[in-house]
Amino acid sequence: MGASPQAPKQWQLTKIGTITSYESSRQSLIYVLSLDKNFVPFRDATWQKQTAANPRRGITNYGTAVPEAQRLTTAQKNAHLDLLLSQIANFCPVISRNSIVKHSTSVNDTWQKIRQHYGFQSTGAHFLYLASIHLQPDERPEDLFKRLIAFFEDNLLSIHGGLTHHGVQATADEDLSPPHSKTLSSSSCSS
Repeated sequence: MGASPQAPKQWQLTKIGTITSYESSRQSLIYVLSLDKNFVPFRDATWQKQTAANPRRGITNYGTAVPEAQRLTTAQKNAHLDLLLSQIANFCPVISRNSIVKHSTSVNDTWQKIRQHYGFQSTGAHFLYLASIHLQPDERPEDLFKRLIAFFEDNLLSIHGGLTHHGVQATADEDLSPPHSKTLSSSSCSS
């Protein structure tokens, strides 16, 4: 009998984070959370903020279309969602726990709240910081190139990023095109 896969140790974000540390930690957490089948229904779902007037977040029982053995009550679904949101809050203890557990409206919303806390939420406004990126004294040109690539990739439109172009939400994740990669490669070597 083979050993079952074990989840990697869950990383926590610290007071000072980078887009790279955030993405590494987020991807690790997504993997860990995907191992629990109780969290699957919430991956792409939305719900309401939890308040005294709305303690169940607008979540309702499963209908008869779901096999009886798999049906959950509203209380059970909310307990699973509370556990999921608590795990995400544990991942980022430097921000208000309630902003994730009570005030979020989707899993994507939690990621945006965390990005906003660190100041690297994709808004398009951060694009002006490009001019301040330069080769540091203790840095190799390859390190600068990787930082430039990460900067541009973080500013691409994403279906989950919350950015729009002329008011239209992206329907597919934008990719860095080869001409941009060539330009970045050439410019980083000449710095």
